[in-house]
Amino acid sequence: ADLRLHCYVIWEFLIEQARLHKMSTGFSAEIFVQKLAKLNIAQQSIETLSHWCIFHHRCCQEVVDIWNKDFHSAPQERKISLLYLANDIMQNSKKDGMRYIHEFLKVIAAALDDLFTNGDDFGRNVVKRLVDIWEDRKLFGTQGQLLKEEYTRKFKELKSKKPGGELVEKVISSYKHMLRAPVDEAKLMRECNSALSFVDNLNKEYGNSYLGSSNGYSFVEELKEQHSILRNTIERFKMSESLRATLVSDLKEALHEQEFKTELVR
Repeated sequence: ADLRLHCYVIWEFLIEQARLHKMSTGFSAEIFVQKLAKLNIAQQSIETLSHWCIFHHRCCQEVVDIWNKDFHSAPQERKISLLYLANDIMQNSKKDGMRYIHEFLKVIAAALDDLFTNGDDFGRNVVKRLVDIWEDRKLFGTQGQLLKEEYTRKFKELKSKKPGGELVEKVISSYKHMLRAPVDEAKLMRECNSALSFVDNLNKEYGNSYLGSSNGYSFVEELKEQHSILRNTIERFKMSESLRATLVSDLKEALHEQEFKTELVR
């Protein structure tokens, strides 16, 4: 009886600590649901909500559970926005640990399969691009390699089955989604130039003589921050490049089809 009472007291204590911890973090599932409802594919919208989620990284399991439920009930365009959000959270939360990555790893395969199976060519290309990014950054370890191999195979199978009559729809879809993509290239270039200028000023301000002094820590932290900005801007430039490359590829495919048909009627 004493043992059961002791266990009960410990259990009640743990529940109370969890409740107090959640109160101290200020996280609210209801507020998160409201923020998700306002999410759109614009870069600023994704970054703003990503920063909020990372701030509440101690509640990452609840965040991912809510994200997952919203994803599977959403139309394609929102699915794409939600995947971009997940990508931004995982990429930028690593400094706080791997908890978000571990939580998203539990649900991301089903989410990718949903968009690939039920989405259009643009949605499938988003899947391919994200899988490539995650493998390149070794975000999921060996699981990332398996995802890349799986979708490389799926894309080859899909391409071999695709009839030529869908080329016009492919071109239109690629063009529309490129225009709506969450990439402001002019803004990214300004951010990139600003970060490079900041690093140059850091070198002038601190110099090598400061690295062993008390200012060395500030120098390293500021350098890390600017490195993170540069890495993220480069990643978004790659996304923009991928969207344009997809459009160019679809245009070339359509052109080749028309050239072949022209030769047939000559």
